[in-house]
Amino acid sequence: MTRKIYTIQIVPEGSNRARTYRINRNWVKVFGWLISLIAILLCVFIWKFAEINLQLAASWKLKTENEYLLKRHAEYEATFTQLDSIYVIETQIQNILQTYLEDDSGKVRSILDKNRFSHISSEQVRQDTDHETEYLRTRQDLENFPNMLPVMGVISRHYTDEHTGVDFAASMNEPVFATASGKVVFAGDKEDLGLVVEIDHGQGVSTRYAHLARFSIRKGDAVRKGSVIAFVGNTGNSNGAHLHYEVISNGKSLNPEKYF
Repeated sequence: MTRKIYTIQIVPEGSNRARTYRINRNWVKVFGWLISLIAILLCVFIWKFAEINLQLAASWKLKTENEYLLKRHAEYEATFTQLDSIYVIETQIQNILQTYLEDDSGKVRSILDKNRFSHISSEQVRQDTDHETEYLRTRQDLENFPNMLPVMGVISRHYTDEHTGVDFAASMNEPVFATASGKVVFAGDKEDLGLVVEIDHGQGVSTRYAHLARFSIRKGDAVRKGSVIAFVGNTGNSNGAHLHYEVISNGKSLNPEKYF
């Protein structure tokens, strides 16, 4: 059998002698297959390396997106919590308005009495300034704490240093509610303020309701929180039907809007 051999001659420059190399054809095939295999493995390695890099880049992108989504989710949770609180308050207001439109003051007082403890503002219950009184979070303290709206109306004038109260625009003869339980210490005329009712709630806190059309209580009466004490009027120095409402602590006027 004839051996298949490749002969390779190499003649160095400047030399007359040639170097001869004989290589079996099978070794050439093996060498070729080896080079091909190395080339294939190198291509596979490069492809896998690129694929891993793409996956790493995608994972970092997903991690960033997940962190963003988690942050947005926390924001949505906080927003939904606020919306739930608003929904509860809205439902209570709708219930009050519906029963009020039915002209059933007993139902209105019942709803006010039932729900007045369900919303407690951190600024309404605990006061930490020099002129504000500390209250314990108990039913008895809340009963004597003025933290509800005195009338179904819209605020037309806010509290300032010159205007030491809040004005509510409301219809004539709209019922006025005691914002806390206490004892009536004044029910009469006070010139510019017109007909006025003042209630002492204890611990130096009192409330004042002015420009009334009339009142349904007398001095010395004990009143419960949410009970009707008077009706909106236009008496005294007034340009229209409204209620002037004040909260006073130890002789100093406070901003009533902090306690609604």
